[in-house]
This record gives sequence, C-alpha cells and structure tokens, in this order.
Amino acid sequence: MQKELKAAGRDIAFLAVNSADSFTNQTELAASAEFPMFQDTDPVGAWKMHGGGKDDLYVYGSDGKLVRYLPYGGEVDTNLSDPVAYEGVKKIVVDAK
Repeated sequence: MQKELKAAGRDIAFLAVNSADSFTNQTELAASAEFPMFQDTDPVGAWKMHGGGKDDLYVYGSDGKLVRYLPYGGEVDTNLSDPVAYEGVKKIVVDAK
C-alpha cells in the first residue's frame, strides 16, 4: 500500500510494532519489509500502552494525533488480502489529515 500511495504522489509513513512474544517469529518478515518494523519488549510494553491486539491498525494524521483505531475483527474489515477491505483501509489512510 505504501508503494502504491507513493506512486500516486502521497508520502505516507507506515510502520509495524511486533509483540514482545513474537521476536523469534518475526525475523524473516522484518528482513523483507520495506517499512520500519519495531520490536516491542517486556520492559517497554508498547502493546500494553496502546491497548491493542494482534493485527490492529492505528491511523495517525500528519499532526501525530490518532485519527482512527481499526481493531482486528472490528466494524472495519482490515484483512488486507481481501481487495475490498484493502481499498477500504486505503481510503481511511488517505483521508486521515
């Protein structure tokens, strides 16, 4: 999505935060990702601070404020493998100010 939006003239940053217990499972994904991937640790507890869960999406505006929280399994389908859901999430990202 980031490449697609950049090609359309939209410079939108993406990043991922992996849960503290997923360190050994994320090595290959982190090596292949083209956006920053951060590894949470028990002492930091980023997931706990945000109150989210696996595959939740947070969309922030250019001012750094949270625009939309999209929990996995919530009212907005966040399955980016589904073309309809992908377009819906992309619209939310693009519309974030």
